[in-house]
Amino acid sequence: MASRDDLSVEMASLYNHVGRPNEALALLMSRSFQPWEGGEGLVLGEYVRAQMLLGRAALAAGDAQKAISHFEAADHPPRSLSEGRHLLANSSNLEFWLGEAWLATGDLTRAAFHWKRAARQRVDFQQMQVRSVSEMMYWSALALRRLSRSEEADSLFAQILSYAAALAKETPKIDYFATSLPAMLLFEEDLQRRQHITATFLRAQALLGQGRITAARAALAEVLNLDRSHSDAHELFADEAS
Repeated sequence: MASRDDLSVEMASLYNHVGRPNEALALLMSRSFQPWEGGEGLVLGEYVRAQMLLGRAALAAGDAQKAISHFEAADHPPRSLSEGRHLLANSSNLEFWLGEAWLATGDLTRAAFHWKRAARQRVDFQQMQVRSVSEMMYWSALALRRLSRSEEADSLFAQILSYAAALAKETPKIDYFATSLPAMLLFEEDLQRRQHITATFLRAQALLGQGRITAARAALAEVLNLDRSHSDAHELFADEAS
């Protein structure tokens, strides 16, 4: 693993998944990565995930300033990762949690500033494509709720639910010119299964946002039954239970 960037990222992912983000971050910061075809976004993704996990843990422990430091670090990756955030990449989750952290300090003005930034974000850039709806829209809707713009938030949750229903009915296809897909073996992945998982997770987010807790839990359980390593589903399940 010491000489392999791809295996190092996989190890960092495992550390994050089992709740050891400090070790994930230490591993990622211990080397200088080189971009490789098919691996675009993976290193940055695990770095951001580790910082977000650490920030949320600090916030839960009552250390808002430490949380802010981690969230801000997530938005400013070191050059050693050899990756930067795409201009169209959605960071509404990061902005939402920065708002939560500033709220914990009592600074409502700065909290609102970050919630507004989260609320403005709509499109996302994933798997070499611009997406009108992604998992990040959930955080934009939550930010709208924080800003007392409930009707707009409700509209977004309804949009997510409608998109999820349509996605579940689509026939998946692969863009053979897009190599940056989240699978180590590109052509052996079950595309229908992956699309079903994505649609079900989006449905879970929308249902949770609408307060339909029992249905949301069932959808999350289905996602985790199909993909035990689905990090977003694990974290959303934990959020809902807390």
